[in-house]
Amino acid sequence: MDNRSDEALLEAIRDELSSDARIDQSQIDVGVGVGVGVADGVVTLVGTVGSYAEKLVVEETASTVAGVHDLVNDLEVKHPVAAHPNDGTLHQLAQQLLIWDAIVPAADLTVKVEDGWIELSGQVDLASQANEAERLLARLTGVRGITSRITVAEPDLTPDQVRHAMNQALQRRAAHRANHIDVIIDGRSVTLRGPTQSQQEKTAILGAVGHAPGVDEVHDELRTDS
Repeated sequence: MDNRSDEALLEAIRDELSSDARIDQSQIDVGVGVGVGVADGVVTLVGTVGSYAEKLVVEETASTVAGVHDLVNDLEVKHPVAAHPNDGTLHQLAQQLLIWDAIVPAADLTVKVEDGWIELSGQVDLASQANEAERLLARLTGVRGITSRITVAEPDLTPDQVRHAMNQALQRRAAHRANHIDVIIDGRSVTLRGPTQSQQEKTAILGAVGHAPGVDEVHDELRTDS
């Protein structure tokens, strides 16, 4: 388990952010335990970024640092005025992206845009299709955030089916089996809880469950003990 101090964790996160060319670190202030009751391993990100895509990149990059147990992303998206399309233009661009994507069933989705915030609704067969729709639109200039109200039509899963999906993913990566992970299912919502040996193993588990038929939402309560 990583027992580094909050100060050491803060320095490690800053180093990780500064090594990623996609991130303008000068606009970001990282505070460990800021605004939360427990400081150990809890990271809060505040400040401004130039796009919603960058906001997600910062969160992803910071979360890979060993010792991070939870993360609060309070970054605010502020687009340059010259690169800020109006809601009508953003709506058209979003619809076109979804239509031309081979994975997303665009005809089953509805897109609304208000003040740069995109709301997606509709029904898809797989959670991976909903995730792909969000991923596509996150990169559009002018997006301040995305709210997904997309539902998944597949029947509910059992814990054994979820565990099988995790084990299959780990076996493909020559990792140990996921019997140490607790699986809690509430309808189409899955909560994963327990230790992982590395960030790569954690990513593999979350990806496998998130792409499993019938999974609408994954709550990540996994911790990395390496």
